[in-house]
Amino acid sequence: MDALGRLGSAFLWKTAAVERYRRIANPTSGTMSADVARIVATFPAWAARQEWLRKSAALSVGLDRDALPPKVTTLLCHQVIGVLCLEGEEEVARRLLHGHLATQQREIASSINDPKTTLYEVLGHAALAWEYERGGPDHAPVFRAVVTDTHRRAGEGSGSNKKTAAQRAALDFLQRHVPEVLTARDTAASPPPPAQEIPVSRAHVGAVRRLETLFSLPETSRPLLSQALLHASWAYENGHQMERYRQQDYQALAYLGAQILGYEHLLATARHIVVAPPAEFAFTTLPNNVYNTAFHEVELASGLLLGAGQRSLGIPREIGADSFQAVIGAVSEAGDFQGSLADRWPQEWAPTWQLVAPSAPLPVEPTTRLARTASLMKLPVTYEHTVSGPDHLQRYTATAVIHSKALGVTLRTRGAAVPGKVPAKHSASLAVLGVLDRLADGSPARSFDGAKEEARALARFFLAQQAFLLDAAPVPTQRWITARLFGLHLASDAPALLKWAVGVDELLKLALPLQPGSHLRDAFRKAVEKPAVPDPLNTVLARAIDTLERIESPENITTVHVRHLVQLCDVYRCLGSDDPDIILPDLADDWRILHRGRMETLPSLPPVPISGRARAVLDAALSALASGGGETSVEVLAERPLRLGFRSAKPPSLTILEDVCSLWSAVSKAITVEATEQGIDVIVAMTEAPPQPGPITQAVIAALQPVPEPYRAAVADLLHDLKNQLVAARLADSQPAESRTARLQQQLAASRHLDEAHTLALRLRAATSMLTSADTESVELGAFLRHYAGAVLTRLPASISLSVPTARSTVHVALGARALTAIFDNLIGNAIEALRNGGAITLDWTADDYEAAVEISDDGPGLPSDIAAALNAGKRIRSTKPGGNGLGLLGVRSLLAKVGGQLSLIATPSGTAWLTTLPLATPTPTEST
Repeated sequence: MDALGRLGSAFLWKTAAVERYRRIANPTSGTMSADVARIVATFPAWAARQEWLRKSAALSVGLDRDALPPKVTTLLCHQVIGVLCLEGEEEVARRLLHGHLATQQREIASSINDPKTTLYEVLGHAALAWEYERGGPDHAPVFRAVVTDTHRRAGEGSGSNKKTAAQRAALDFLQRHVPEVLTARDTAASPPPPAQEIPVSRAHVGAVRRLETLFSLPETSRPLLSQALLHASWAYENGHQMERYRQQDYQALAYLGAQILGYEHLLATARHIVVAPPAEFAFTTLPNNVYNTAFHEVELASGLLLGAGQRSLGIPREIGADSFQAVIGAVSEAGDFQGSLADRWPQEWAPTWQLVAPSAPLPVEPTTRLARTASLMKLPVTYEHTVSGPDHLQRYTATAVIHSKALGVTLRTRGAAVPGKVPAKHSASLAVLGVLDRLADGSPARSFDGAKEEARALARFFLAQQAFLLDAAPVPTQRWITARLFGLHLASDAPALLKWAVGVDELLKLALPLQPGSHLRDAFRKAVEKPAVPDPLNTVLARAIDTLERIESPENITTVHVRHLVQLCDVYRCLGSDDPDIILPDLADDWRILHRGRMETLPSLPPVPISGRARAVLDAALSALASGGGETSVEVLAERPLRLGFRSAKPPSLTILEDVCSLWSAVSKAITVEATEQGIDVIVAMTEAPPQPGPITQAVIAALQPVPEPYRAAVADLLHDLKNQLVAARLADSQPAESRTARLQQQLAASRHLDEAHTLALRLRAATSMLTSADTESVELGAFLRHYAGAVLTRLPASISLSVPTARSTVHVALGARALTAIFDNLIGNAIEALRNGGAITLDWTADDYEAAVEISDDGPGLPSDIAAALNAGKRIRSTKPGGNGLGLLGVRSLLAKVGGQLSLIATPSGTAWLTTLPLATPTPTEST
């Protein structure tokens, strides 16, 4: 939607520029810029009056259709125009804007904001001469300006500076000699004599003819094409020629072409985003060097008319860029092209089209990249410039200045000396980014072997700043992963992450123990445990519940149903428990006892440590094969990583084995379970820690240790109870009966067990459905909370009050309305149940640059101490409600963890208060040069 909005805005700028160019007799870039800015600035007020827009818009919660803010209607209108442009319906979009453009044209025609520019539009630059005199004391100078045209008509004015004096002289001239302009600037009804092509150079004329042929333009286009290749320096030196051919320089055409090319670039970018939406994108304003390259690529430089002085200096980047934009403005206007230029672009210039409207997005330029990354690290970046060389060959050197308030340190990094300020900034930014890229390498210490001390100092500075931020408070994990900061991008590869941490400790050389309250470990853990969306286990569980709810009779219960529930229960229990580690030979001894008589003699196994979670996976693989009834065996296929092959003389079907492998592969990223024709292979990735790990390595090692999830343990208990009810129902239904009455009693017992199983399944679905609410949508929090509070008020008992939050800012959080509703329904529901005798519930929120915090509190009796202690310790919650299972709060916490949020209990003198932190949705970055 952002792409559509920006495309629609670009079309408005382009259309306004085209219309103003056609309505002004002698347009200048200054007048066009001011007029177009006025048309765009008044667009929101026009959009807010469009009744059709308000009635047809699909609005988010919290927005009043009859009182939409201009910001909203403007965005909606931009998006509609963007859709039309994407579909090639530019003419429809132009008709949509006609009313606004016509109104603004009339208002502009009857106003003069810049008399000097207006005078140039009426008479042209070449027809006017200016004289200035200065008088008065130094502390209060008075300037006098006199403007005279070729007919010796003059105007005078004075002021405290030359600009004011010139404007007053121009106004005086207009009032004396062309007063009609003061009442009607729109001179399109009586155009001046037409301009002519300037035939002063064979190269210039050849370039004009070439453009005419390439774009299939009429002969009448030659004067405009000639103007596009006419620089101000030539116009200044050849005033008589300019007057003779009634010409002007290319500045107005360059402004027009810039708007046209800007639109074409955004159109190409939007089309790419629609076809292949990226996770993150940036709309860029193409820099001058791109247009300059295009100008030289199409070989028009020889036809550009330059003054003698400028010709001796060559064609700098800015002139080349302006010339190309002017050519595009002239071609578009001369051909009266409708729609996109792509439809009329000559095949000979196809490579140039890829420069200005690439089919794939251009890479983000270095200065913007650095600004984004430094913002995540809370490091302001400024630039200092020095200039060297003569005026015609100036070279700029930029120094990136980075200051850390937390560390009290400022570092400077110089770039190379290059032509132009912007390229100099990019050069300095690239030098800084080079250090960050080397830090993101898997071996940061080795990456800086042989590096200059300046680079090593900058590397240590960045690492220290990142470590400080991670240690002090939670950070937006996904943004840090995307930016490849502090090794979080390596979290999916445990050995690589550990190797990186060892290298960082070597660079920093810190001798600090990891503090208990440090967020450093939590940051690595969030990256390591970043859940898949959707969670495959929750998907399997939802399907299992669907299957069970369709069982209408006890005789329909099969061993397949029971076995699947047992497997699900084992998986969830594995994730919810903290079983101790064991070495492989000891685990093999347990297998010999458990599967006595059904296993081949095990070979000698290496003393490899096996985590409790890996043990559960290995046990499940062996049990799955043993269920086939044949003799099983275990073989070590590799030690690094550990690969165990489980084989059976009578393995279950490949489908059953694949289901088992799929289920248990979701247990850990470090464990892979694969089905084979003969059995199951289990691969366990092993990590080795150094004997004396540094603080960063300690944090990584701690993060790599699996943490039990109380929510999973609670689900495992429900699954266990559900399985027991199914087994009891099946057993009661299958037992022989001595009489008809006994048979009916057995059927009644079986039916009751099945009903209880259905009740448990319903409770399980209600508890786990919350986790399926985590989606990739985002919602504007203030509007959502206002709407949500209004809905809650309609169902609150009269004895309970609810404070409605006020909007402090506009932020979008990384959760959709469905997920937020599930979270707040649980917390608000608990508060309502606690306030049996009435009371008050308070709903409030705030936000910073990275996350929003929502507080829900009540003045009830407070949370029982055992529940508070269990929640704070991350343990199972035993519900005090009749029929409760403690899954509600655990579900809220799990759902928030999926997106990097958190649920915390706030200590209060009375009542209960919950703090829910929600990460902000990743903004669409923009850039300009």
